[in-house]
Parts: sequence; structure tokens; C-alpha cells
Amino acid sequence: MTNCQTCGREIAAGSVCPYCGAHNAPVPFAAAASDNSLRNPRRLDLSVTHLIVGINVLVFVGMVLTGSSLTQPTREQLLRWGANWGPLSLGTQPWRILTSNYVHIGIVHLGFNMWCLWNLGQLAERILGRLNFSLLYTFSGIAGSLASLWFHPTIPGAGASGAIFGLAGAAIAVFYLGHLPIAKTAIRSSMSSLMTFVGYNLLFGLAPGIDNSAHIGGLVAGLAMGAALSKHILVAPEVRRTWARLTWITMAALLLLANSGLRRMYPQVPLLASPQVVASQHLAVAQRALIQRRPDQAIANLQNVIEALPQAPEPRFLMGEAYLMQRDPDKAIPAFQEALRLNPEYGEAAAGLGTAYLAKGMKTEAEQAFKKAAELGYTGE
Repeated sequence: MTNCQTCGREIAAGSVCPYCGAHNAPVPFAAAASDNSLRNPRRLDLSVTHLIVGINVLVFVGMVLTGSSLTQPTREQLLRWGANWGPLSLGTQPWRILTSNYVHIGIVHLGFNMWCLWNLGQLAERILGRLNFSLLYTFSGIAGSLASLWFHPTIPGAGASGAIFGLAGAAIAVFYLGHLPIAKTAIRSSMSSLMTFVGYNLLFGLAPGIDNSAHIGGLVAGLAMGAALSKHILVAPEVRRTWARLTWITMAALLLLANSGLRRMYPQVPLLASPQVVASQHLAVAQRALIQRRPDQAIANLQNVIEALPQAPEPRFLMGEAYLMQRDPDKAIPAFQEALRLNPEYGEAAAGLGTAYLAKGMKTEAEQAFKKAAELGYTGE
């Protein structure tokens, strides 16, 4: 076996490449014998996938060596290393939309993403070639970051998962539409594995603290780019390169338009805003999330508000409401109690406490809480 002289994929020596159609002249024996890879058959052939994995690992090592937590880096530590955050990414530091794809929130996050990238990346790189793979990975990651900013602009985001989902989406599109010269059984097996990966991780992404919006953004972008490239994988090299250039130019334009739209949707937050200003923005996002019945997003924002304004009763009350929406009265009760401690005249918090007690079957405590709410003038309107 050897590599195609045009697209670089592995083929039989001296044959027509089944991927790009290029003719490959036989390699003279003397030249082959002098090649380093034959003298050292165990030499590692570094790919773009290996390079990207290495960059991610090196960034994480740099974070840890400069004081970041190994398991739970703080928001400040993540932002210092290029995490995605609306006030900065949609402001004067748009480069974070890209760099956040190489920053990870703890070693477990890094390990899982790199394991997925190692497997999916090598598959996608073999199918598409190094240049197309590099652009696909980059654009998918940017699409994931933009989707994350769209859904929760005030929550920092980081990780390679958007780009990895893009690789999975592109591979699915190419296997389904590309008519590759591969046995149907092998394609069905690969498609099954890819669909299982996507389905399981989207379902897992519903858990609190996981940015599923970045997953979906990267997946949609990968599917679109993979579909655009799939019909031209086995054509003449010149046609394939022309179509690939058109695909990348179109995707770049779409991403620039999406970024421009986000900037208009979310006005820039002053970089030197006081904690009160930033907290008020988190509070507004949390209130909107509760109206939309997205308690996970509300809780994430309210935690930032409580950290900035620990003596404010309203965020505690809203936290209790979010936990009730999650059907978790055990966490809702202390949130309502803290809101009442901070403001003993908070009738709405007393009513919320009564509802949480009732959800636990604590009828006596619920009656007392509702009675207090009535005494404080709360009417439930």
C-alpha cells in the first residue's frame, strides 16, 4: 500500500485512486527502499488530528501550571485562557469564538473530548483529506461557539465538543450521500456507530452544566458542509478543489453573518461593568429562562447573580422557583428559606416555600408557610 500523490489517502501502489480518480505512477524499488518510513515502519505518521489533540492538551497543561484547577477551573481562569463569553466575544475580543474550542473545563472534560476527537478525527481526515478536515473542524467549532452565544450569551463556554460534533455530522453526510467505494456493510456499521454517538451525546447533553447548544450548532454545520462536499469526493482533483473552495467561502460568509446578527441581538456589555451591572444581566437571562421553562439555564445564571449579590433575596427566590420546576423540593426549600431570611417581608418567597413543602408531603409546614404568605399580603396574583 502507498498514499495517493494527489489526495494523500491510502491506496494500492501504482493504481488509480478510488477516492479522487488521480493516476499514480509506480514507485521505483530503489526510491522506496530509501524512504524513512520503510526503514522505520513503526514511525508515527503525525496527522492534523494528532496536532489538534496535542494543542488541546498543551493548553490544558498550561492552565494547570499557571494555577487553574485540575477539575473545576473558575470562570476567571477559563476567561484568562480564551473561553467564550458574550460580553467579550461579542465585544472587542471576537477571537474567543475560536480559541474557546481549545480550552477545557477540567481534566474529565478534556479526556472525554480528546478520546472522541482521536477516533472521529482520524476517520474524517482519511475521508476528506488534511486541508478539508482542518477547515471543517475550525468552522464547526466556530458554529458551535456562535450557537452557544445565541442561547446563553452571559455564561462562559469552552471545549472542543462543537467541532467534534461537526466532524460526526460531516462523516454521516459523506457516508450517506458520497457513494464511497466501501463495502455497504462497513458503511452501515460506521453509520450506526456515528448515529449512536450523536444520539447518546445529545441526550447526555441535557444534563445540567453541559452546553448542548454548542453540540447542535457544530452538528448542523458539519452536516451542511459534509453534504456539500460529499457529491464531489470522487471527481477529478480540479473539480473537487473548486467545489471545496466554494463550500468554505460560503460557510465563512454564513458564520460572519451569524456573528453580525448576534452582535445586533445582544448589545455589547461594557468590559469594565460593575458586578451589579453584570449581575443584572444574568438576572434578566435567568428570568427569561424561567418563562421559557429552562430551569438549568436559569440556575446557572442565578448562581452568578448570587455570587455577585449575596445579600439580594430575589435571586434566592428565583433559584427556588427553578428547583421546583426541576421537581427538586429538597433544593428549593433552602433557597426560599434564605430569601425569607434576607427579606422577612417577602410574601412570595413564603408562598414558594409552602409549595415546596407541599411537594414533599410536609402538610403542616406548608400550611404555616402559606399562612405567613397571607399575613404578608401575598394573594397569589
